Amino acid sequence: MILKSPDKPPESRCEMLDDRQIAVRRPLWIALSELWLDTELSRADLERIARIMADSGLSVDQLREVYLVEVAPVVYSNLLCVAGEWVGFDEDWLCSSIIRNLNDRPLRVRFLAWCFVTRGRMVYATDRHWKTLVTLVNALREKLD
Repeated sequence: MILKSPDKPPESRCEMLDDRQIAVRRPLWIALSELWLDTELSRADLERIARIMADSGLSVDQLREVYLVEVAPVVYSNLLCVAGEWVGFDEDWLCSSIIRNLNDRPLRVRFLAWCFVTRGRMVYATDRHWKTLVTLVNALREKLD
């Protein structure tokens, strides 16, 4: 269910997410944030993340939006640090930061900034993992069909 005010359109993506949608996204946010940790992910790590993605019920396009628009802007700078976080982001910090980020900037501004300014910088080190995750998610979902 998308929450909309009849008086004015939503100013940010988060205003369109209800509590159920946030509950679905929280495990995704946590799992996908691992792509930006200062450590190499194993095949088992990628399979675990793919399982969380597959179990979310979101389409691959929706999962890509979560990856690019919700998670990446909050955690990408970790890989730009000399000694970035490598154990894992604090889950409460991560989720509240994502929600705050979604609330702070209108979707159009975030999208344009992502497209023209920071896209490459945010996903330069995670794109190969993303491609592997999509393959794994599709394989997991084919097994269920």
